[in-house]
Amino acid sequence: MLPIGYVAHRTGHRVRLRIPAHKGDTSYFARIERELAACERVSYVEANPLTASILLHYNGTDDDLRHDAVALGLFDIEALQPAANPVLSAAATRIDQIDRVIRRASNGSFDLLEVAFVGLIGASIVQALRGQALGPASTLMANALAILALHRARRTGR
Repeated sequence: MLPIGYVAHRTGHRVRLRIPAHKGDTSYFARIERELAACERVSYVEANPLTASILLHYNGTDDDLRHDAVALGLFDIEALQPAANPVLSAAATRIDQIDRVIRRASNGSFDLLEVAFVGLIGASIVQALRGQALGPASTLMANALAILALHRARRTGR
């Protein structure tokens, strides 16, 4: 059975594929580069085993690409992307739970965004007082201002 590849994105003749099952497999991706470079519809191919991706300049449809890849015995292509990273989903769920706890504890007066804003402002002041105004203090202040901009955008519905 061939490994499954996914079209991560396509713009014109530029196609990026992902083959997560072979992430880190340098010999597999070297073979893909070699075999696809010989394909008449491919004008450029670059494989990256560290990211499990292949960048192609391909003169054909996704169906043509699937046919060529299967015929060469390299991979099959599925239309759907793999499921979102479960670690990020779990972290987002946990952060949402923390936000609900803060809202409940403050009777709706505060949320996680406001707590983060106040914390960043406080940390920025501490760093400025320590003489770190250009490095840590300015970065913390910039992050606090980004939160403020997000809050304003939510409040105005933009």
